[in-house]
Amino acid sequence: MFILKQFLKVMVLPPALWLLMLLAVLVFWRRSWARKLLLLTILLIFALHSGLVNYGLRYPLEAQYAPLIHPGNAAPYDAIVVLTGGITPAGGLIPFSTINESMFRRLEEAWRLYRIQPKPIIVAGGHVNPFTADKGENKIARDYLIRWGVPGGDVLGEAKSRDTFESAVEVQKFLMQKGYKRYLLVTSAVHMPRSMLVFSRLAPEPVPAPGDFSVGELEFTPFSFFPGEHAAGKLSAALNEYFGLINYHWRVRFSRP
Repeated sequence: MFILKQFLKVMVLPPALWLLMLLAVLVFWRRSWARKLLLLTILLIFALHSGLVNYGLRYPLEAQYAPLIHPGNAAPYDAIVVLTGGITPAGGLIPFSTINESMFRRLEEAWRLYRIQPKPIIVAGGHVNPFTADKGENKIARDYLIRWGVPGGDVLGEAKSRDTFESAVEVQKFLMQKGYKRYLLVTSAVHMPRSMLVFSRLAPEPVPAPGDFSVGELEFTPFSFFPGEHAAGKLSAALNEYFGLINYHWRVRFSRP
């Protein structure tokens, strides 16, 4: 089921979605609906890759939970849980494995919270791609925190989970083993609604502590209405969260806390 989900995600998210729509237009060009589908595809590509529409997609996700500026306001809590993101593995011309921007900003937020009120940091999440070898994503993330000065004894790892839902299951086991109860949950702001949906159900009691915000002040310029590289890069992440929310609402309904 996990592998099937990964394939479905690739097929329903851009750019594969646009290619499938254009392929349908090519195959059924003689049908009147195919020409309408071509127009719809062009309009969707133009609109969804514009800065204005992209802002509208991300804002409702990131605005649901405010940043936890002063963690003392959320006390008491026993731990800080930070969800892993992507890495850039060593290979080719890349000499060292590193983390991507989103993972850096999640860890940076966990580190900031730790410096204000030191609590054990649980780095949750492991290898995702079932067709490649484990590249030690969890350890790479933990090593960053240790390099930044967090004592090794306060950096714990949960590397079994492959997605957010599995992370909630594994984190709950971890919390029970350690005797922890209430904890700060750190992830990207756009990812926080889906994370809170599943963690609140399977690993209570999370306190949202989003980082990695990407929605700033809305600025109108003539270029806001045109497709742009920055908006295109954020589109798949936003759509992935909306599809993920639908999927997790269904999975949570049939799961046991």
